[in-house]
Amino acid sequence: MSLTLYHWWGSTCSRKARSALAEKGVTDWESVHIDLHNFENWAPWYVEIHPNGVVPALKHNGKIVIESSVIMEYIDDAFEGPALKPEDPWERAQMRVWLDKSEHILHKNMHLISHNKKHAHRWEEYIAKHSREVLMDMVASQPDKQRRADEIRNADGIPEDIVNFAVERVIDELDLIEKDLQRGTWLCGDTFSLADIAVLPFVERFQANGYGEETSAAKRPRLAEWFELINQRPGVIEAYSFMDPDAEAC
Repeated sequence: MSLTLYHWWGSTCSRKARSALAEKGVTDWESVHIDLHNFENWAPWYVEIHPNGVVPALKHNGKIVIESSVIMEYIDDAFEGPALKPEDPWERAQMRVWLDKSEHILHKNMHLISHNKKHAHRWEEYIAKHSREVLMDMVASQPDKQRRADEIRNADGIPEDIVNFAVERVIDELDLIEKDLQRGTWLCGDTFSLADIAVLPFVERFQANGYGEETSAAKRPRLAEWFELINQRPGVIEAYSFMDPDAEAC
């Protein structure tokens, strides 16, 4: 078997893929760490692998799988190990709803929330290193038109009202998580599933951005208990302990 994961250590979506591999007990895979700080994800060789120029991407026996939620489902289907989908058809449908929400609500809005606090300062570093003109030429090499436009629009920071709305959208989803956890220990009842893996990175990232009170036991006790339990899972610990092989600060 040949299995390669192209990923970046701190990427939310890369953590999803690594978690799925770890939870299935898949250990025989090659790690190719993509240096996002040096725009390796936009390099022609990598764009041939992932046409959108993002991480992660999975290569299994010569075939490429992209999109983190799809990668997780592929891993669950392709490899032996504990099932990561509920047996109950309705709960499986709820799992897929959370996979969709993780991409189109949580990921989208956490990207906006994180930008000013965690990423905008890098533009100054990149400009100092390359010059603004060269940097914009690099951005122009982003193969996905929407992402390219977003990068250019957000280069000088995201307006506060847009960030505040993004925070509200994430909080809305936290309320739904709290509600769904009424059915059991995990998002899909008593079955630990891809839904839990998909949602975790964005709850963690929300906390890291200074909104930990929204996930506290005082405010959302079921969510707080879920967060504590999931972070005790060996597969999650393994996936999240992967650090930058170049020891570069995030």
